[in-house]
Amino acid sequence: MRPAPRFPSGGTGLPAHSPAPAAGRRRAAAVLLLLCLALQPALGQDSETSFRERIASLLERPRHRSAFWGLQIARLDNREILFAHNAGKRFQPASNMKLLVAAAALDLWGPDHRFRTPVFLEGRLDGKGRVIGNLVLAGRGDPNPERRLYDPEEKDLPIQDSSPFIEGIADQLEERGIRRVEGDIVADTTFFLDEPYGGDWEQEDMFWHYGAPSSALAVFENVFRVSLSPGTATGDPALLEVTPPQDSPEVVSRVGTGPPGGKPDIRIGADRSGSRVTLLGSLPLNRPTLTYALAVSEPALNAARYLKTSLERRGIPVGGQPRVRALQPIEVLEERKVSLERVRERQRVYRERQELASWQSLPLIDNLRILIKSSRNLYGEMLLRRLGAEVSGVGSLQTGRQALEDFLEKAGIADEPLDFSDGSGLSRTNLLTPGSVVRLLQYMEHHPQAAGFRDCLPVAGRDGTLKNRMKGTAAEGRVLAKTGTLKFVSSLAGYATGLDGTPMAFSIMANNTRSSPREARRAIDAICALMAGSRWKEHN
Repeated sequence: MRPAPRFPSGGTGLPAHSPAPAAGRRRAAAVLLLLCLALQPALGQDSETSFRERIASLLERPRHRSAFWGLQIARLDNREILFAHNAGKRFQPASNMKLLVAAAALDLWGPDHRFRTPVFLEGRLDGKGRVIGNLVLAGRGDPNPERRLYDPEEKDLPIQDSSPFIEGIADQLEERGIRRVEGDIVADTTFFLDEPYGGDWEQEDMFWHYGAPSSALAVFENVFRVSLSPGTATGDPALLEVTPPQDSPEVVSRVGTGPPGGKPDIRIGADRSGSRVTLLGSLPLNRPTLTYALAVSEPALNAARYLKTSLERRGIPVGGQPRVRALQPIEVLEERKVSLERVRERQRVYRERQELASWQSLPLIDNLRILIKSSRNLYGEMLLRRLGAEVSGVGSLQTGRQALEDFLEKAGIADEPLDFSDGSGLSRTNLLTPGSVVRLLQYMEHHPQAAGFRDCLPVAGRDGTLKNRMKGTAAEGRVLAKTGTLKFVSSLAGYATGLDGTPMAFSIMANNTRSSPREARRAIDAICALMAGSRWKEHN
């Protein structure tokens, strides 16, 4: 999902701890959806033909006719196709891409798998606790080292001045007797290629939190927050707070305090290099704090900086500087493909005896709940690369795509004309078919990890990105599905249960929709209510 444009104005900034949409708007959307359904006959009394006709009629309404729609609905008990429309055509799936990544991760590792982030000694440790050489923080692709648990009431990860991950590593080093570091703090990210963004991302994506760069090291999901509060009097500069503090990019505020009663007028953007973020405009007196979540520019270097600062707070001086050891794609490509031989030549090999500390992630299933229920793009990007690293030795977009293709072949979906450019769905060159997504859902329903996969999906009207959708309809609590939203794209895929208990898998994709996704979402929600409100066994 995308926030306001890169240079928002007219009060489009999000307030700190911004509440859910206003109750009045939720009620209005629910009334419109219920009215749409009330105009049709009771579902349980009609034939499957009538069900198909209603969906076709819905898609032919003037507000939806210009969009390109693809649907497939299939029973899970006997695989009967209940409805199909352009099911073999290719669509931009948006965040439905995350379903593939989550399924492949569960298949490869299982729900209890944990990632380890080690710290190595590069040099020697003398008898006085001095590191004669460098400390190396070796990234291994954990997107959630802060060990955040999914909370339906907490939309974003609380960000503070220090990370529990970094503080935990520093505690271990202190306990090991480290008293001084003569060399550098090195963030080694060579487990992944240096490919911070997915293929064909829009430039605007790379500025906001949802486009945070991928790296083998992440701290606070590679996001920082900028908060603005009005001054004490009209004309005063607005108060700026950056959490956690950033060396890069530099954040500069030229926002003033305006007269009370007006609307915020905030514009925010970065220079061409991304090293300087500037805020302009005015914030009315006595208005609440506005908070913007932005992508860090150098995530691995940030991690090294945080560790240096954390050690120095403990009275452990660091003589050197924070720096990054990265693996550039150009160094390891042969004929446009990753050469694993070249990768191995450039990756540093650390021995077990060099390990001074390590940090362990939560079980994989906890990260997948955040990936799917909260639709966190960074998790999708890092897990895609981590899948590639598991099967090849280096994480990259190319090796991650190959890992996905291998999984889909195992699932019997390899013959589909699909294309992958990232793991989050932000890319405009991801292309899936509704039929392929349904087959994935069918495969996972009979997978040993079926229960965990289902548990990660948002529940209509209850939690995740479906918390405020389909309330008061037959779909509430009976549809478990992953959302997807880009400009002109809306999608939803998952499982539904009919009134008589009939289980279904479905995929709905709409491309080339109107600029506001609201109308497309209403149509999708109406289709879900039709599915969940039917008594399918009466049709047999």
